[in-house]
Amino acid sequence: MAAVHHEDLDCREELRPGKTFVYTTGTAMARFLAEIEPVLIPHVGDEVLQQLPAELDSPAARLVLKGSSVLLVPLVAHGGALGFLVFGRKPDRPAFVAADLTACEEVSERAAVALHNARIHGDETTASTVLQRSLLPTPPPRLPGVEIAYRYHPSSRTTQVGGDWFDVIPLPGHRVGLAIGDVAGHGLHAAVVMGQLRTAVRTLATLDLPPGRILAQLDAFAQHLGHTQLATCLYYVYDPTTGRSTLASAGHLPPVLVGPDGSNELLKVPVGAPIGVGSVTFDTLELLTDPGSLLLLCTDGLVETRGQDIEEALGALGRRLTAQHSSLEDTCEALMRHQLPEGHHDDITVLMARLNGIPSDSLRK
Repeated sequence: MAAVHHEDLDCREELRPGKTFVYTTGTAMARFLAEIEPVLIPHVGDEVLQQLPAELDSPAARLVLKGSSVLLVPLVAHGGALGFLVFGRKPDRPAFVAADLTACEEVSERAAVALHNARIHGDETTASTVLQRSLLPTPPPRLPGVEIAYRYHPSSRTTQVGGDWFDVIPLPGHRVGLAIGDVAGHGLHAAVVMGQLRTAVRTLATLDLPPGRILAQLDAFAQHLGHTQLATCLYYVYDPTTGRSTLASAGHLPPVLVGPDGSNELLKVPVGAPIGVGSVTFDTLELLTDPGSLLLLCTDGLVETRGQDIEEALGALGRRLTAQHSSLEDTCEALMRHQLPEGHHDDITVLMARLNGIPSDSLRK
């Protein structure tokens, strides 16, 4: 893969950044990379051009190299060649000499370290992206009495994903568990912790424990793993046959509830310490919801803005959710279009649920 800086506009297409060159075994360039020794060519004349390796023999390369002085310096990191740098001086400038090699090698060493670190960073980003995508539920599950929509947007500051996660868990008796959480940090380690906590919540949910107990068990699980990263989590259980909801929070943002009449409120759920603190209890909130109510769970990336109170921002979201849309998906999309900040620096996760309920006569049929 090539990267180029040259003042000659005529050669930019053939030597454009990102162009791939393949140096197969036995070619001159392959031998040059294997030997890991710099090459100094004081003057590139016609005789030298005729001996150009096939990989470099192009009209653009000839245009750039003819009459120039050239230094080829391998990019070496951890004993292996990652590529090479080509330094060139135009014919009207003094030719390279051996004394120039030291400065060029120093530039090459720094470039090789940066390239090596970038590759490691890229591999970690790819791994964490694949891991997180594999752990996020898709498409939204179809459940009786509940309609689900969600969005996940990774941080734009970096291509790394982080610790945002959510889940929709079917429970006995037509109930549904809604979980959302945020592990501190970004990258592969945060994604791994996120995956472990999400799996633990889903496993604990099968025990049919109340939300406060589930968070307490999740905190104990995190202590057993020995993770130093803290995480927030909110677990919400909705029973569509009775309209009753039970929820508990481990340091997470409160949910927004919009009634079918357009009223909206921040649910005053008791907020416990984040997961990972240890030796804490989590109180629960119980409430009745009217059929057609809209529930919004989100991570702080959606509303965290410097100089603005988060609860005020959540209240503004609730007022915005009272707008009429043809579907829950449209509501979710409209919210994200309005709320998603340019250049946001944190992952953003939104989980919406339309709590429609199940009429009692439907259960008897």
